[in-house]
This record gives sequence, structure tokens and C-alpha cells, in this order.
Amino acid sequence: MTSKPYRADASRRSFLRAVSGLAASAAIPQRGLPLVSSLASLAALASQSSQAATTTGYKAIVCLYMNGGSDTHNWVVPTDASGYAEYAGARGELAWAANRLQGITVTGQASGRSFGMPLELASLRDLYEAGQAAIVANVGPLVRPITKAEYTAGTGVPAKLFSHNDQASTWQSLAPEGARSGWGGRMGDILMSANAHPVFTTVSASGNAVFLSGSNVSQYQVGVEGPVSANAVGSTGIFGSTSAGGALQRAYAATATDRLQMEYSRVMQRSLSANAALQGALSGVNVPAIPGTVILPGNATGTTLDKLSLARQLRMVLQIIAANQALGMQRQVFMVQMGGFDTHAHQMRDQPTQMAQVAQSISYFMSALNSMGLQNNITLFTASDFGRTLQSNGDGSDHGWGSHHFVTGGAVKGKRIVGNFPITGLGTDTDVGSGRLLPTLGVTQLASSLAGWMGLSVAEQQLVLPTLPNFSAGPVLF
Repeated sequence: MTSKPYRADASRRSFLRAVSGLAASAAIPQRGLPLVSSLASLAALASQSSQAATTTGYKAIVCLYMNGGSDTHNWVVPTDASGYAEYAGARGELAWAANRLQGITVTGQASGRSFGMPLELASLRDLYEAGQAAIVANVGPLVRPITKAEYTAGTGVPAKLFSHNDQASTWQSLAPEGARSGWGGRMGDILMSANAHPVFTTVSASGNAVFLSGSNVSQYQVGVEGPVSANAVGSTGIFGSTSAGGALQRAYAATATDRLQMEYSRVMQRSLSANAALQGALSGVNVPAIPGTVILPGNATGTTLDKLSLARQLRMVLQIIAANQALGMQRQVFMVQMGGFDTHAHQMRDQPTQMAQVAQSISYFMSALNSMGLQNNITLFTASDFGRTLQSNGDGSDHGWGSHHFVTGGAVKGKRIVGNFPITGLGTDTDVGSGRLLPTLGVTQLASSLAGWMGLSVAEQQLVLPTLPNFSAGPVLF
């Protein structure tokens, strides 16, 4: 099954969908670019049909979201004498011991400095050293670039900073809680026309997420074992009845006159049809099994990896990726999630296992893609509500702002730190209190780089990312 080529007229239709979505959810804030003038500017961009998205060859991005606000200050640590001293002085008992850090090759904007990663992240470090991963330094939600003085004055500060729900939403949608669409879903609005089965354009293996919601695209949710079937449909044993399941299925297919019943039947039929299509495509798919257990330093073992939800979610994503030709897919956006990162307490007890679980799940995912020959077609990136304070609260760290994240994939220009890695200390130009780092790179800029790799033109990126005109170019990741 092949997909139809993506043409300029499809791009213009996507523009109208995206603009209607923006008009409906005008909560996305901008500085120096009011919504009305923004939409007028975007209308002008719609005529640039020569800048339509490029969708030749299969590509997908995968968001690995760490719920709670991951303390990534311990994931990439300065190891030169002065840098480590600043880090240890700021972190206190939260500092990683120097003898538990493995050095990494440093190129990019951080050249000339020295960094290491904890032993628990060894498998992720291996991907980095192999050139299949890059570190994005000090990235976080921004409306526009601001200085510490502007933050102190309350100028240009993102809404409801340091709030879990609001900053999780802002990472995923560029607007606080209540946003109707995410930038992954808005990408899907533009890219869905390239897919023979648009219903599989944005896929969550971890429940509902605003990141994947669009104006027209509807996120398709799967469980770790595959499509989630409607209860009782087709069943031969409902409350002792051997015919009720069939009757229910016929009721969904019957012509209805009541509007509520019509809509319910339409949604159910769409679900049943999509599930059947995906089940059929997955029946011919074979992906590598999840290996062994989580290995901790000292050869200790933790949770069985194939019982870990994150690894199982990634295996489900691998299966859908492997079925891309059978489904006629050209572009897809996926999301997986892991919880437990709100480390106000017991941080040094829990963080080693969390690190190992994330690193080894990503390593499994990338190894499987390599064996499938799809490593250059997929890019995975990490995200989280916010970074955390450098300063300890006595047993953990509190809500912060900027944080460091990883982007992995065969197409990534790896073995580099992109963005400005700040001084990991207190009282600096990027410390807005207790070691909360003022981001020097906006989520918008990271999203722009990913959108460009997916084939979106600059004009289309501005539809997906309304605050993009407020920023300079994003990190060069590809």
C-alpha cells in the first residue's frame, strides 16, 4: 500500500486547519507578535506553496517524556577541576561522586570544557560516543529569550512557571494547562495528508497527551500489547449471552437518526476500523525482544527490563514503525512516558535506578532500529516538565526551569553538546534562585529543529510553533 504524495494544495489545506486551531486556542502567548498580526503574517505565508512539506521516505519522531521534572543536572556533569568544584558546591549531598562519572567527548558549543555522565547512563553514553546521540543543553519553555534582569522584573516570563501541570503543558504545547493542541499534533495536522492511514499519524503508547493533539489529527492510543479493543464487541460471552456481542457490533453499524447516537457510532466505527487495520499490519511484524534486566553499577540487577513500562511502550512503537510500509505511512509522531521524576525526597536513592531504566530502554530501542535498518529514519528526544534546583532541599531538589536533554537517532549529528552549557553553580547570570537555571535555548527552537528534519518548511514551522519568530535559529541537530 502506498501513500499519496504530499502536494502544495494539501499544505494550504493544512494551513487553514492550523490557523483555525490557533484562532480557537488563542492562549498561546507571544511577545512583540500579537495574535491578530501573527495570523495575518501566517496568511501571507500560505501563498508560498513552493515551501510545502517534504515527505519523501519514511520518518518519525518519538517523544520520551519524563513526568515530574527530571533532575538532569546529574545526567551531564562538568568534570574539569573548577567546573566540578562549582557543581559540588552547589549540589551538596546531591552531587554525583567524581569516581562514578565516565568522561565524554566534547564537541560543539561546549568545546574546551570537560564533562562526564554517571555509570548508570553508560548505555546512553555509548550511543553518544558512537555519534548517535547529542546533548541539548539548558533548554526550557520560553516565550522569547530573556535575561535574568527581565526575569526579576517579570518581563517575558512564561505563564505559571514552576507548576507541574502548566509547565508539562507548555513543554508539549507552548501554552499552560488547558491548551487544546500540542506541537506534535500540529505537526500531524500538516503531515497527515501524506499518510494512507491518517489515523496513525500521531500515536501514544502511554495514554492521552496534549503533545499529540491537533486541530484535525486525533491521537491514536495503543497499549503495550497493541490496539485497545472496544469491550464486548464481537464477544460470545457477555453476561451469559452468546449473541449480545454480535448485536452490539450490528448496533454500531446501524443507521442512526439521533445526533448523539450518530456521533457515538461514528467514533466506534472509526476505532474498530483502525484497530482492525493495525492488527492486520502488526501480524506480519517481528521486532527484537526486550533484553534481560536493568544493570546497575557493580553488576547489580534491578527491575526486569521487559516488565518495565517504558521499554514495553518503546517495543510497541517499534512494532508500529516496522509496519509503516504495510500501513502506507510517511510521517508519524509518537509519545512514550515514564513517571517518578518529582524528586523532592529520596533523590539519591531513586535517581540511579531511574537513570539506568531510561538509558537502557533507549539503548534497546536504538539497537532494535539498527537491526531493522531504520536507525536513520527515527529520532527520539527526551523531555520533562522542567529541570530542578541545583540546591538541595535536604533530601532532594525542588522545581526548576532549564534542563539538559538527549536527542538520539542515526540522522543526528551526535557526539556533541548543542546550546550554551551554563556554569553549574549558584549566583550566576543564569541562576534565578536556588540554582534554577534560566534557559538559554527555548523548547520552540528544539521543536523547530525536529520539525525541519520531518520536512516542514519554515512557513509551516511557524504554523506549528507560533512563537518561532521570537527566536533565532534553533540547534543544528541534523
